[in-house]
Amino acid sequence: MQLLPFYAIWWISLCLVVSESTSHQYEKLSDQSLLWGAYRSNAYVGIRPRVPETLLSGLMWYNADTVVGLSNTRHFCDQGDNLGKGFGWVKYDPRYGGREVIHDEKECKIVLVVDFVKSKDGKNWALRVKGTPKKGYEKVKTSVVFYSGMEVFDADKMGLNQYGISQIENYLELKSPVKNIGYELGEVVELKGYSEALGGKFTIAVNDPPTNKKPHYQKVVSREMDPAKTHHLSLNFPGESIWQAKDIMWEMIKDNVEKLQELFPDLYQETPPDQLFALSNSNGFEGNLHFIQKTFEGEFTFDILFNVVETLDQITFENLGKRVFDVLTKVDRKFKDVFTLQAPFTTKKHWKFAQEFFSNLIGGISYFHGDHLVDRTTVFDQESFNNVELKYPEKEGPFLLFTAVPSRTFFPRGFYWDEGFHLLPILEYDIDLTLDILKSWFGLIDSDGWIAREQILGTESRSKVPVEFQVQNPNIANPPTMMLCFTSLLEKVLSAGESPKWDGTTVDYQAINNTILLDQLSEAHVHYPELLVSYVEDIYPKLQKHYEWFRRTQRGISDDFDREEIIDDDDNDDVYRWVGRTDTHCLPSGLDDYPRALPADIAELNVDLISWIGIMTRSMKYMAQLLQKQKDVAKYTLIEQHIVSNIDKLHWSEEEKTYCDMSVDDDDENIHVCHKGYISLFPFLTRLIPESKVLNHKLKHVLEMIHNPEELWSPYGIRSLSKSDKMFKTGEDYWRSPIWMNINYMVLDSLRYYHDLESVQPYLEADVRELLRTVYYELRVNLVTNVYNQWEKTGYGFENYNEENGDAQRVKHFHGWTSLVVLMMKMPERLA
Repeated sequence: MQLLPFYAIWWISLCLVVSESTSHQYEKLSDQSLLWGAYRSNAYVGIRPRVPETLLSGLMWYNADTVVGLSNTRHFCDQGDNLGKGFGWVKYDPRYGGREVIHDEKECKIVLVVDFVKSKDGKNWALRVKGTPKKGYEKVKTSVVFYSGMEVFDADKMGLNQYGISQIENYLELKSPVKNIGYELGEVVELKGYSEALGGKFTIAVNDPPTNKKPHYQKVVSREMDPAKTHHLSLNFPGESIWQAKDIMWEMIKDNVEKLQELFPDLYQETPPDQLFALSNSNGFEGNLHFIQKTFEGEFTFDILFNVVETLDQITFENLGKRVFDVLTKVDRKFKDVFTLQAPFTTKKHWKFAQEFFSNLIGGISYFHGDHLVDRTTVFDQESFNNVELKYPEKEGPFLLFTAVPSRTFFPRGFYWDEGFHLLPILEYDIDLTLDILKSWFGLIDSDGWIAREQILGTESRSKVPVEFQVQNPNIANPPTMMLCFTSLLEKVLSAGESPKWDGTTVDYQAINNTILLDQLSEAHVHYPELLVSYVEDIYPKLQKHYEWFRRTQRGISDDFDREEIIDDDDNDDVYRWVGRTDTHCLPSGLDDYPRALPADIAELNVDLISWIGIMTRSMKYMAQLLQKQKDVAKYTLIEQHIVSNIDKLHWSEEEKTYCDMSVDDDDENIHVCHKGYISLFPFLTRLIPESKVLNHKLKHVLEMIHNPEELWSPYGIRSLSKSDKMFKTGEDYWRSPIWMNINYMVLDSLRYYHDLESVQPYLEADVRELLRTVYYELRVNLVTNVYNQWEKTGYGFENYNEENGDAQRVKHFHGWTSLVVLMMKMPERLA
């Protein structure tokens, strides 16, 4: 097993003497750059800060030509929305901003382009919204509603025009003069508010350029509902309900219509929809939730500006255009600098494809705050494999989480086993953002060391999850993929430590601050090693607890069924099984319906789980080396050796020539349960095949299984289960044939690893090295080509792909681990 090089140990030893002030200053600057973002990924356009109980803003729109248009109001991303060819970020960086394009040609007959930018100090932001009608619908009517609401506010101070900072906690009100009949074309509607967490007093301004066209009528049903004007509505609502802005708006429109219907019985027949559904503020309400509605005819553009009053870098309607240009140029340049695509994927279309995929991954980063439901009462019967109903949920929290999401349309929340894969491309682009997300996740480790596998925080998140899946249980694990990412991160950061820029004695804080401010935040932990040491020192105790929770709760039986004779080491009990599996599913493994031993038995040992714990162990060893904790290094080194040995002795089937789960038969004799597929690959994927004379033999059989069309090989990627397995394509067929990009990425990465690693070369014969090169070259081309073709066809990334024809399947707009295709495009075309 690899150890850290001497220079890295020396480099870190210098860092251990530094003051914490550098770290504190960096955190302040980093937090500032990431304060605002499109952190409500479940909304098509949703802006919020990384602050709990704060200001939430968003955009809604609907077609105003027909009555049914309102029922198709766009707000939250939804699989069922009948959009055109895709939606999402085409360029995005959470530190700067980006551009989102929403093809809503089918029902709303428009394409929306939304530009999001931030000021250099990160405190102010703006949106530029442009709508372009579909060809043939140049006079389409579109109603667009911007809303903003303060989740926590001081109701006693509503209506005050003058206030002192010491008297106000959170506040939002209309700054413009109240006009119940609406605002004319060209007028700016402005809100003002206060939040200490956001920087104090702030304003929100929404313009309406005179170039826009509005519907005009000789007669309107009510002067307060004229669609030619901009309408403002303010309401008092509980903070925890602001996320339901669409439902609230619908209720207000419904109330207006019902009142009018009492006066005009033929209202629906005689009133155009753009009048009928105009927001009316006839009651003059004031509150913490504000709606600003504009109705357009044809093409339109308008801007939304958020500015903290006491900041120097104010965003204005005049300078916004240049800011948008500068941000998009900067994001383009950075993407191309980081992701140097390799042949044959270097055309302009491939660059566009890669940037869209990555932008949708990083544009899905969200900030969550709230409680979640945990059942700590229900006890799992270790010998029963029936579905366990979690009947005793209790709310725990609130918690905070900053994370990417698998899918904005279907899975807009944090998933433990997805996140490590999400972070691999983000790590290439912004090391420090990756560290920030990891730290947020590791902050969720509870006193026992457990992290819930799904982070369903707050009522907004729970609204997207069926009730039966909302409750978590502290016995259930999930693959610790973030440790896979953290191992890669440590190796990446340390590779830059060969020539440290810091001498361990003098720190020029002003120089650091100036450099960080000049677009260096994304690699601050590379340039300033003291930041990395501080970071690792902070998270190490938490990760130790998490690591021991895994080993304690998921440990299998090693001292029975004659296994001690196979292991042949009294101190080695590193064998593992997933707790919580049933006869039909192993949800904790992430590979839900992948075939396992039948019947399920307490004696089962899972080869994928021991491999994941091997990854955890290696990562813990690296951290211990960084911190010069020699006893811990020795401990983790020994555990890693135990795991490698047990994978070799317990999980390799010489008969089947593959790695397998282990269980027992009716006579309690050990048997291998072999279902060739992703499970069989895990020791290879996690680089735990012993570096010895057995390597060539086992690696050759792994590669032959991968490359065999009757086993795992398809023209579109590696199948999840062998074509020759009797369970292939049976049942729900979730992990029983489809091609998944996360595992395929690990295959490519491991092919490179075993081909390039010097220490294994003495064990590899020429035919195996040639097979590594062949499989790598063909697989990379097959995977990227198919995902690219499906994107061209549909406009989306998908959850998985069909092994027969390559068709995209299941959840669309799945730009979580499917975005690993971008890293594949960056990989070399061939192994040298």
